[in-house]
Amino acid sequence: MTATASKPAGKRFRSRAFASFGLLWSFLAAAVSGIVMYFRPEGSVAAWSGWSVLGLDKKSWEGVHTLIVVALMAFAVLHVILNWRALWGYLRRRASALSGAKTECLAATLIVVVLTAGAVLRWKPLWRLMDARAAIKQGALAVTVSPPSAEAAGMSLAELCRSVPVSVEDAMERLARAGWRVDDPSRSLEDLAASFGASPERLYRALAGR
Repeated sequence: MTATASKPAGKRFRSRAFASFGLLWSFLAAAVSGIVMYFRPEGSVAAWSGWSVLGLDKKSWEGVHTLIVVALMAFAVLHVILNWRALWGYLRRRASALSGAKTECLAATLIVVVLTAGAVLRWKPLWRLMDARAAIKQGALAVTVSPPSAEAAGMSLAELCRSVPVSVEDAMERLARAGWRVDDPSRSLEDLAASFGASPERLYRALAGR
């Protein structure tokens, strides 16, 4: 008797495997982007310092993190839907075992409650993590010279010179000595920095004589 050839299993699309791999990769990507987002400075400081990680600036990382988290949630819902019967059966079988783990359940619940209360009530030392985040947002790890104003990166060179103060001619001469020749002082500092492959902060330090 000749055996009937069956269709190779690898040829068909397996939804459960798709959901499992999607859940895994999106979780890892969300974890990485979440860590990067923790260390990002606020918008004006990020623009001022030219902050980037792996070639992506603040806005790009925010977009990556948002979309990946949405994908993570979608894959999680899909995983539950596809495996609902198995999950429900597992929970029913484990119900008796879980009833004997009251201490572990209480300990896990207590940790979550303490962390939530610490965030709401700003308990020390739990709040030190957020204090560190606030310092990072203000540029503690990103800049050595703070911008003269929150909009400094978007100001034209001529406008910025009035806040230093220094004449436009002197500023252009200082930048030229640093290797950055400016022909149009009406261009924004951010635009000039991008064309020179530098940060607005570096240009500001040069034109301010720092």
